[in-house]
Amino acid sequence: MDKIIIKNISIGDELLIGQVINTNAAWLGEHLSDAGFQLDSALTIGDSEKAILNAFNACMDADLVLVTGGLGPTADDITKPTVCKFFDTELEFCQAAYDNVVSLFKRRGFQMSERNRGQAYLPKACQYIPNTYGTAPCMWLEKKGVVFAFMPGVPYEMKGIFNDELLPRIKERFQSVPYEKRVIMTTGIGESFLADKIKDWEDNLPEFLALAYLPQYGMVRLRLSGRHENAELLHKTLDCEVAKLTQLISEYIFAMQDQPIERTVFDLLINRGKTFASAESCTGGNIAHVITLIPGSSEVFKGTAVTYATPMKTKVLGVPAETIERYGVVSQQVVEGMAKGVRDLMEADFGVATTGVAGPSGGTEENPVGTVWIGVASAKGVVSQRFNFGKDRENVINRATIMAYEMLRQQIITD
Repeated sequence: MDKIIIKNISIGDELLIGQVINTNAAWLGEHLSDAGFQLDSALTIGDSEKAILNAFNACMDADLVLVTGGLGPTADDITKPTVCKFFDTELEFCQAAYDNVVSLFKRRGFQMSERNRGQAYLPKACQYIPNTYGTAPCMWLEKKGVVFAFMPGVPYEMKGIFNDELLPRIKERFQSVPYEKRVIMTTGIGESFLADKIKDWEDNLPEFLALAYLPQYGMVRLRLSGRHENAELLHKTLDCEVAKLTQLISEYIFAMQDQPIERTVFDLLINRGKTFASAESCTGGNIAHVITLIPGSSEVFKGTAVTYATPMKTKVLGVPAETIERYGVVSQQVVEGMAKGVRDLMEADFGVATTGVAGPSGGTEENPVGTVWIGVASAKGVVSQRFNFGKDRENVINRATIMAYEMLRQQIITD
C-alpha cells in the first residue's frame, strides 16, 4: 500500500510573532493518527501572497494539504484571493455560504455587516463545505491530483469542521492504515538513564513499532506506537511489548495511560477512601491548584495552607519558631513540621509540604537556588527528601509539585 502524504499549512502573522500559539498543527497530527493517517510535515507562514503561493507550490508532492487560517473578514485575510491565483479561478458569490453567515448572526442576535457578507464569496473552483461553528468558509479544491482543504484558524471552528465534515471525506477519498499507541508515564528517573535501562528491549522492537521519549519537568512519557494493516496483530504485539517494558521499569511507572500524576494520586485516594492536605511555601499553592482541576477533588483534598511568609509556618502550622531559627526555613526539620502540622490542622490522612528556594535569588551556599525539601506525613510518621530542581523558577515549582505527588503516591501505596 502506497503511503499517503499529508501536509499542513498554518497561515497567520500572529503565529509567527508568538502572539498566538499554533495548537492547530499538533491537534491535527494527533487526530489524523487516531484515524489511521499520518501528518508528514507542518509549515507556519505569514499573511502574504508570496508566502502562501510558495507554501502551496512546496506541497504539490503531497496527496492532501490541510490549510488553516486566513479566511476571516478583515483585510489581512488574503487566503481566498491567493487561492484564486494558485488555482486559476475567481471569486463568486455562494448562496449557501451566505445563508450560513446570516443564520449564524441571527442565532447570536447580531447585525451582519457588509464585510461579513464578503465571506460568502468563494473561489469558483472550490467545493463549499459548511461551517456551522463560525462565519469563515471551509473549501475543498484539487490541483493535479493534490487535494487542498481550507479551514478557519480559530481552533474551536477548525476542530468542529474537521471532525464533522473533513475527516469523513478524507476517509472516503484515502485509505487509512490502522494505528494504535500506548503511553506509559514514569517519574523518578531521567530520560538518558531510562533509555539505558530499556536499550536492549527497544533495539529488538518489531519494525512496525516506534518508541518516543517525551520528557516534561520531573517525568518522562514513553509513547509506543505503530501502524499495520493487520489491526489485530498490531494490538497483540503492543500488549506483548508493553508487558515486557513494564517488567523492566515497574518501579518508575505511575500510570499506564497519558495522565498527570495528580490524577493517579486522585484515583488512589478515591479507591482507598483517603484524604490529603498540603502546606506550601515555595510551590505557592500549585499542589492545590492542579488537584482542584480534577472534578470531584473535594472528596480527597481537604485544603491547603500557603505559608509563604516564615512566621505563618509557626502561626498556622505550629512549626516551633526555635526549630526554624535553629535549622533554617529550608530544612528537613521544618518541612516535616509543616507536613505534620497541616495533616493535623485539616484532619487529613496525609499531609504534604514543600519549602525551598525557587529563585532566581535567595540562594545560599548551603541551600542554592533550586533547593526544595518535600515531606509527607501519615499515621505511620513522616518521610522527607531534599532535591535540587535547577535555577528556573517555573521549572522548580512544577518539578517540586510533581515530586510531591510522587512521594505522596508512594506513601499511599505502602499505607
